[in-house]
Order: sequence, then structure tokens, then C-alpha cells
Amino acid sequence: MKKLALLLALLFAALLFVSCDAPGVILLDSLMPPLMEKTTGYAVTTEIRITKLTTGETVSFTEPADLNNVHLQFEGIKCIRDKKFDDIQPLYNVAFFTATSGDSFDVCTSTDFIYGEYHYDAMRSGVDFLWLEGLFN
Repeated sequence: MKKLALLLALLFAALLFVSCDAPGVILLDSLMPPLMEKTTGYAVTTEIRITKLTTGETVSFTEPADLNNVHLQFEGIKCIRDKKFDDIQPLYNVAFFTATSGDSFDVCTSTDFIYGEYHYDAMRSGVDFLWLEGLFN
């Protein structure tokens, strides 16, 4: 009996330490197409366009190093998804293009993003707004 209790306690502790995030936590980069196909090494994302919505200015990136730099700005941002975003105004649009499709999301603040009909709120840190603004200076 003691062995079973010890085994269950160890199993619970292992699950506690192995689980990465709570249910409902989404990585922002999971909404973006990958830069490269893992199995073949071929490029997937061919262009990323960032538009400053207050002025309409657009910056495009097509070089692999630039695509990687932009992708890195949004990787690892853990968000919680909800449907309430009526009072949030988007400031930037980030569009990703592949050979066959395109997709985009809006950046409202450093920690608020809109993708489709959902609002994503970053849990800890968000996108670097100084970097975003620097693209248009």
C-alpha cells in the first residue's frame, strides 16, 4: 500500500513538473505559419508584411534573416484567448504569406492581439513596441 501511495505521489509530482501550461494557454507563434518545413528544410513563409494601421505605412520582409528576426519577435508569447475585444483598437497588422496562402493578426498593445474573432492577452511579456515603432522611423 505504501509503495502504491509513493508511486502515485511520484507520478503526480512528475505530471506537475512536466506540464508546461494551463489549459487554454496558447503560444502566439502557433498562429503563424512556420518559417521552414522541418522535414524538408524548404521555406514556408515567403513574406511578412507589417502595417502601421494609423498611417497605412507598410514594411515588407522577404530575406530569410529578416523573416527569422520578425518571427522571433512573436515567438514564445503565451496568451489566453477570449472573445471580448470591442474596446481594443488595433495599431499594427502582421501578415504572413506562404506560397499558397496568407494569414494575419493585429497587434493592439504590447500584450493584446486579435486573430480572427478572438482576442489574445499575453500572460507575462509581449511584443517589443519599440521595435515595432522603429520599423517606421
